[in-house]
Amino acid sequence: MNTQALIQLEFSEADFLIAERVAQILGYTQTAYTSTSALWGLFCLPENPATAKRGEATRGACIIKTRELGMLVVQNLEDLGLTEDGRKEQS
Repeated sequence: MNTQALIQLEFSEADFLIAERVAQILGYTQTAYTSTSALWGLFCLPENPATAKRGEATRGACIIKTRELGMLVVQNLEDLGLTEDGRKEQS
């Protein structure tokens, strides 16, 4: 099966406003910008790690921009509390 690669793009100034609106819709009230990660974009973080442990905060995610699909919200297994084999992480 052939799949198309996604090419990630750097945010323009206007993209930050869109990403902030997406973050708000997803329930984030605290965000952090980064350009040094494997995914550059607007990272949305749980506001309080203590509430995140109790499952009360939105799990971590990253809003990125791609050439092919525009804005995407990305979560990896760690964000979802899973190990690389898809099992629930031990706390």
